[in-house]
Amino acid sequence: MASTRSRSPNINRIRGVARRVSIWALVLTLVSCFDFQSPTSAPGALTEATAANSAAATVVLVGAGDIAVCGSSRDEATAALLDNIPGTVFTAGDNAYPDGSATNFSQCYEPSWGRHKTRTRPSPGNHDYHISGAADYFAYYGANAGPAGRGYYSYDIGDWHVVSLNSNVDRTTNSPQLIWLRDDLAASTKQCTVAYWHHARFTSGTQHGNNVSVQPFWQALYDAGAELVIAAHEHNYERFAPQTPAGSADPATGIREFVVGTGGASFYPNFTPLPNSEVRNGATSGVLKLTLDAGTYSWEFIPVAGQTFTDAGSGVCHGPPGGSGVSATQSTVSASPASIASGSATSTITVTAKDGSGNPMSGVTVVLSATGSGNTLTQPAGTTNGSGVATGTLSSTVAGQKTVSATGNGTAIIQTATVTVMAGPLSASQSTVMASPTSIIAGSGSSTITVTAKDGFGNPISGATVILAATGSGNTLTQPSGTTNASGVATGSLGSTVAEAKTVSATINGTAITQTATVTVFPPGSVGTITHALLTSGSAAPNANTYTTASISPAPNALITVAVRNHRTPAVNSPSLSGGGMASWTQVGSVDYDPVTGSLGRVTVFRAMSASPGSGPLTITFVGSVSNVDWIVSQWTGVDQSGTNGSGAIGQIGSARGDAVTTLSVPLAPFANANTVAYGAVGARLNAPAITPGSGFTEIAEVT
Repeated sequence: MASTRSRSPNINRIRGVARRVSIWALVLTLVSCFDFQSPTSAPGALTEATAANSAAATVVLVGAGDIAVCGSSRDEATAALLDNIPGTVFTAGDNAYPDGSATNFSQCYEPSWGRHKTRTRPSPGNHDYHISGAADYFAYYGANAGPAGRGYYSYDIGDWHVVSLNSNVDRTTNSPQLIWLRDDLAASTKQCTVAYWHHARFTSGTQHGNNVSVQPFWQALYDAGAELVIAAHEHNYERFAPQTPAGSADPATGIREFVVGTGGASFYPNFTPLPNSEVRNGATSGVLKLTLDAGTYSWEFIPVAGQTFTDAGSGVCHGPPGGSGVSATQSTVSASPASIASGSATSTITVTAKDGSGNPMSGVTVVLSATGSGNTLTQPAGTTNGSGVATGTLSSTVAGQKTVSATGNGTAIIQTATVTVMAGPLSASQSTVMASPTSIIAGSGSSTITVTAKDGFGNPISGATVILAATGSGNTLTQPSGTTNASGVATGSLGSTVAEAKTVSATINGTAITQTATVTVFPPGSVGTITHALLTSGSAAPNANTYTTASISPAPNALITVAVRNHRTPAVNSPSLSGGGMASWTQVGSVDYDPVTGSLGRVTVFRAMSASPGSGPLTITFVGSVSNVDWIVSQWTGVDQSGTNGSGAIGQIGSARGDAVTTLSVPLAPFANANTVAYGAVGARLNAPAITPGSGFTEIAEVT
């Protein structure tokens, strides 16, 4: 097939032969930002000290630090999370890289987090102070950043007092900022307090490490009974257990710290774990969502699309050290029974409030909290009785260990109770049967049959016996070698000498599973072989928002791939695709390259499949004008037709990029069978690269 070349060559290469396609992008590197207008959220009011909310309301505080970098799409991905999370947005400093300049804010921050500006309550970081006095930071945020030039302020949301501090100016014990902070905390009428700033007092990250200069912040907040501190500076995520300003564990009245340098900057992945560090991750962009209630809070780290790391839990508010008369060490929390089935079964949580001498305390308000998700936690109906006892209940639809904690009159009780939620009865409709690959050649190869046993809430069931069955003749059906594992999974395999469609079913502990899997067995040398055809290719040099290809007429049930190379404007600018006789197009992957000069590039690959395609040209649309666009449109017949819009035909995706390199490779996992095709779209700034297939591959086409 043939493509065209403008300033930078775009090379497309196909290798292999058969039933499932692996798509990968091999290109050369990163980019900058471009300016565009974004919608903003509804305006919100802010004063230096308070922003009014109704009492006892549940409110959300969400955000991160180390955010906007021109040339990275990570801040746009975290901003997309904010699009679906209501509430107040915080920033923990280093808002716009590299210098916090007006240009950095307008070109890097505004196109992503800027659309949430009116509901954002920021704090500054050291990069914001690359501009003298952080003048452009204050100009950009205006009144939302507090008094101009100062950088610290407070406000109330719901039943919480929120403090934004400035770790870039004087923060010694008797500084104006600390005097203001102590007065502000003393004047607060809220039971619960959260504060945020840029430099982390505690961090296991090795890039910057602990910053003891902010200990006066911690001391003032600890003395006032604050619950939470959020910081950044280390480009990673970390959660600490409640502790004192000196770093000693204090489950009763300590401050829980979150380090959330995950807003979009590059990662600092290395850690040397500190005492009291509970969770760490150095490879995931995302935001921290705090749900703040009267006397309680819960947290959830939400990763960007495509990432899987999460962290969630809950806690309770407390008074200052030595506050309420309820003894954190003498009071008790217990659960009975300690093990329940998921669903409606409940465990009774019994809290006994005692003073420092072990005497029961009546009239104490008890608030329960529990880790994990899917919980129904019923709070005690009243205060503790004459024996100091108050009870609530816990049930859950999500299996796992739940840690139940309690406060008495705001004092966190050290003892906790553990409730183990086990999977309930097997569900025939929730359990699954899957085959991979979904097609094989008669007499060679096999399909792996994966059965997952689940209860009615989707919890995996371990230790279950699975028996497979398959329709048709000539089958070799291998049963699972044991019972289901901890993930509820047991696997077997199917091979056959007879070409036909096989329906694979399963029973689990004698119960027939509703779902079945289909494996298509093809005769040797038949339609199991993938064939390729170039539908069209082309290029155009002028600056434009929209480019149109020649008309194409896709075949029914064929996988159509489109590779687009474009010069990048100063921001992430993947195109959208429409037309070509297809109802919709799905982006498979996108890689930036050539950051060395202003002539930056990006390669993007799309896929589509239709049982009844139409015909017509493709329309390639960009946000803003771009130049020098190339495209290659390919058709693949004989591919797996399962999934949505061609997803079943895609076996795996890989990418690589490099600056000023002579060699670049894309490693792929072993293929399921010898009939698999590898397809690559390669962009290079100068010279057409020579591409060599890996071991075991035979090149069948290459086009420049």
